Amino acid sequence: MKQGPALQLQQKQDLAMTPELQQAIALLALSAAEVHDFVSQELADNPCLEFEEGTTSDAITQPETALAEDWDGAWDSWATADDSGANGPAGALYQTASGSTSHEAEDGESWLNQQAKPTTVQDYLQQQFDEITESLPLRLAARFLIDGLDDAGYLRLDIAAVAAQLRLPEEVVDDARAILQTLEPPGIAARSLAECLRLQLHARGQLDVVCETCVSHLDLVAKKDYAALARLARAASANATADCTDEDDVMLAIAELQQCNPKPATTLGLTSARIESVTPDVVVLEGPKGLEVTLNAAAFPRLLTTLPLGASEREAPTQAKKYLTERLGRAKWLIGALEQRARNTLAVARAIVAAQPTFFTAGADFLVPLTLRTVADTVGLHESTVSRVVSGKFMQTSFGVVPLRQFFASGVATTGGQEGVAASSVQSMIAKLVKAEDPHKPLSDEAIVGKLKSEGVVLARRTVAKYRGILNIPGTAERRVR
Repeated sequence: MKQGPALQLQQKQDLAMTPELQQAIALLALSAAEVHDFVSQELADNPCLEFEEGTTSDAITQPETALAEDWDGAWDSWATADDSGANGPAGALYQTASGSTSHEAEDGESWLNQQAKPTTVQDYLQQQFDEITESLPLRLAARFLIDGLDDAGYLRLDIAAVAAQLRLPEEVVDDARAILQTLEPPGIAARSLAECLRLQLHARGQLDVVCETCVSHLDLVAKKDYAALARLARAASANATADCTDEDDVMLAIAELQQCNPKPATTLGLTSARIESVTPDVVVLEGPKGLEVTLNAAAFPRLLTTLPLGASEREAPTQAKKYLTERLGRAKWLIGALEQRARNTLAVARAIVAAQPTFFTAGADFLVPLTLRTVADTVGLHESTVSRVVSGKFMQTSFGVVPLRQFFASGVATTGGQEGVAASSVQSMIAKLVKAEDPHKPLSDEAIVGKLKSEGVVLARRTVAKYRGILNIPGTAERRVR
């Protein structure tokens, strides 16, 4: 008689990710604005929660929930959890007690996923700029300039004032402005209507002498003084054939001007050309004992548990008890998750400041290489937990508000054989060398390698060429003035 397969019992250790832990992990990665939205919804849905006015201190109490007994252990056990999909932590973030999703889009995308998409002209420009250069000083300047664009897409900020506020060289800020003006849509970040039209015509290959004359004399264009514009165009041209420029040529040029958009920010079809002001999560100030790192109370809402008066009188005693127990448990969980988020953010921010002291005293040019793993080892968290902490978080410094992500820079070897200089700092060094060179005898890539080596930075010639490309610095032949 043939017997079937034998049944065997096996013991297996496994950890089940509860919905609460999924939501806590996703909560860690939210920005201050997103946390406030989430908390506001919870306050509206849960009568056992109320908002506590006050400041967030360094001494954060332990969570009161049953989950708090092994909160840190459970957190790191699931630090590598997948955030994607409806079953991941982000998909469960807005689960209510009944299991329904309260912030689900009509097309099935979660609210959190929608937030990752560019919704403003500023978001769109920042994405383009970050793809062009990895230079931290340029990115810092660009972020400030992008935030300063008006609704039409014009840049009304003074470059010198911005440079002074960010403590960056004025030429770095101006370089960031020049790069912005090469982005889509054409004409963006112009400082005047004439510059906006000029940028658009240049992008379309139509900026000839007649068009340039019309752009430079918009007052005559408004008066329809075609004869005067034709005379100015002939005088401005070094080409003898331009002597035949007449009023018909001017009218054709004006027709090309009329095809331009005087409000370039409106061409993208985005819902808003303005972005919300950034709320820094962490504040770094110079104190009596050095740099002091504190949490910004405005970015970390504090909640209290409360029992609604008369709740047991409005419902049957058994139903009221069950409802209050469920809501009170949810309230304690949220308080614990918010406190865990605050503790991790403060620990990571302090580790960043300790690893980048020269940035806070000398500026962005003096960043040192830093990785997520280094910070994770310092604070005793998983690397992916640190990645979630720095996501969407900002630090208020004496140089302005800086994303936590931008403190993590790749390294370049020094003469000591160690990676002691951040790549963004090396790019800034190259830019300064090029600006200081003799225009009649520009530095070759090999010469730049030699000068960097004298500064203690070891770099291959091809790497110099790569960084020149990132900074939009042309080669030696193009830079030479004859």
